[in-house]
Amino acid sequence: MTRNHWGAVKKITALGIGLFVPLMLCGGTSAAQTATRPPTHAARQTDSTFAKGDSFHPGIGSGPVILSTDMTMGLTTGNRNGIAPTVPDIDDSYAFALAVAHHLDVRGIVVTMGNSLVKPSMVTAQAARRALGSRVPVVQGADAWLPVEPQKTTGGANLTKTCVNDGVRFMADQLRRTRGLTILAIGPLTDVACLAMNYPAEAAHIKRIVALVGSKPTTPLELFGHPVVDFNYIMDPRAEAVVLEQTSIPFTAINFELSSLAPIPLDRLRKLAASPDPLAHFFGQSSLPLVAELAADGFPAKPIFDAAVVWHLIRPEDHVCKQTGFRLTTGSPAITQASDDNVTDWFSPEFTDTRQVTACTGFTTPQAEAAFKQAVLAAVHG
Repeated sequence: MTRNHWGAVKKITALGIGLFVPLMLCGGTSAAQTATRPPTHAARQTDSTFAKGDSFHPGIGSGPVILSTDMTMGLTTGNRNGIAPTVPDIDDSYAFALAVAHHLDVRGIVVTMGNSLVKPSMVTAQAARRALGSRVPVVQGADAWLPVEPQKTTGGANLTKTCVNDGVRFMADQLRRTRGLTILAIGPLTDVACLAMNYPAEAAHIKRIVALVGSKPTTPLELFGHPVVDFNYIMDPRAEAVVLEQTSIPFTAINFELSSLAPIPLDRLRKLAASPDPLAHFFGQSSLPLVAELAADGFPAKPIFDAAVVWHLIRPEDHVCKQTGFRLTTGSPAITQASDDNVTDWFSPEFTDTRQVTACTGFTTPQAEAAFKQAVLAAVHG
């Protein structure tokens, strides 16, 4: 998570703003992996726009869910899996609060690297769980992205299983128990891809993956005038490619056009810290390092990107969604700059040479957008 113009050139800056971060570097059926799909890492760029008001609601429905998340609210440094000195993002914790407030059947939280290193993220995830009074299991997932290419030894041994961790095993076990659940992927898709590659029978029971990824091909990725990148994608490009290209698991992408809406003013987040309510105070106090960093860089408000994924499970009818194809161009994880255009994940109905997924790009009405913002604040007693 980094900023293009906010600091000395010799410093990797890293603003935690959920899915999309500015960057400046110093230099149907729920079938899983049985379907083999050709690569679509084409660099072809196709412009498209979605018809205003055109909506497609996938009807996910209720049922058990797992949060795959890089939950880091409360950390003061260590962004971008520890390689940047700035404050990691806060929105995963707000997304979890929204799920708790609306009584979603969350079976577990699998914590992955991304916003920061996985072990510090486990500490902050457990703190958020305690503050919310939840008993949901918090399980450690990936500590690093997938290798850019599949690895083998010189002796020919396939090393695909080396990505398996406690979080992946937990998801596989829950899928065997429930015979069907939804994965809300609000961090990099590393653990979800590892699950798909190593537990295909269990992954066949995934009802749908709802992920915070992607944009329209025509959308300039900017936030309050600052260029940004698709953080969850650039932290593990291969993971998203595995899920989209090598599985048939139903997939819903909550695109930047939607997740960047309904930002919460920084003053509202500061007021949480001054609240006598214990939950509001916890969230506000834990948000203050990022709020201060955002304010210093001229940001007036903070989108709660990840909460849009949870809201899609609660009120899918409030989102403008459409069936689309996708276009992925991949590169090395974590080093993409906001000025780069060669590491992208685009979703458009004009892409007809891939399997079709669902992409959501906006709210149906201004009232729906306002209701979402209010629900996020209410979830933390704001």
